Amino acid sequence: MSKTYTFVQPSGVFPAAKVLVVGEAETRTFQGAPLILTYDGAHCVYHGFLVQSGEQKDPSARPVEVALKWVAGKERIARLTREAKFYEKNLGAVRGIAVPQYYGFFTGVVEQVNVACMVLEWCNGFPIDDVRELNRQRMLAAAQLHRANVFHGQLLDPRHFLTMRDGTLRIVDFSSAKVHKCPGAQPLTFDTTGDPRPESCGELDVMESRFGVDAERHGRQLRWANGMYPELVRSFYYNY
Repeated sequence: MSKTYTFVQPSGVFPAAKVLVVGEAETRTFQGAPLILTYDGAHCVYHGFLVQSGEQKDPSARPVEVALKWVAGKERIARLTREAKFYEKNLGAVRGIAVPQYYGFFTGVVEQVNVACMVLEWCNGFPIDDVRELNRQRMLAAAQLHRANVFHGQLLDPRHFLTMRDGTLRIVDFSSAKVHKCPGAQPLTFDTTGDPRPESCGELDVMESRFGVDAERHGRQLRWANGMYPELVRSFYYNY
């Protein structure tokens, strides 16, 4: 059994006004209607379908499988509002590529409690077992994000990478993200010329040191022993 909730949509990104909630995101199958959290400070990710409604409804449009980042309470709504605006203003170039597709930000009242939800692409691919391929996909997604001049701030947390059915990754949770002018980064190689390293991005350097092609155990140990890490990474890495 599913349940439909109707919301006001302030963003105008997707011509729909109803979300069919079918279960929590972590649950593959679900019996009965999901428990919708409405206490102050509640937060959860639900699995659902976004459907069109109203006079402008397209009869041929199919429901869109989505994830709903759901919150309740003034503080959490304010934080989610900021993240939704970040999706709208700063992530347009990478939506559906390095970050989930964004379908809108909804607000409403459930059981006399103010709630909000951000509706995103449903990311439910199988885990990538090949570590090298997983790391390659992490680096690709991070590079695409920084090409859009976005600094995430939490990319070492594996929970912020979700797998798609085509084997690619999507980066999520932009509650701490910011816009920055990314100078790019250089691969961590054994440079013996003594030339200074060009300016590079701290976050990409951290990603390269953890997940890059030259980040396997042997290469990492040699770099640490010979002080070959970029100068920025040591201070940045410990505070990242």
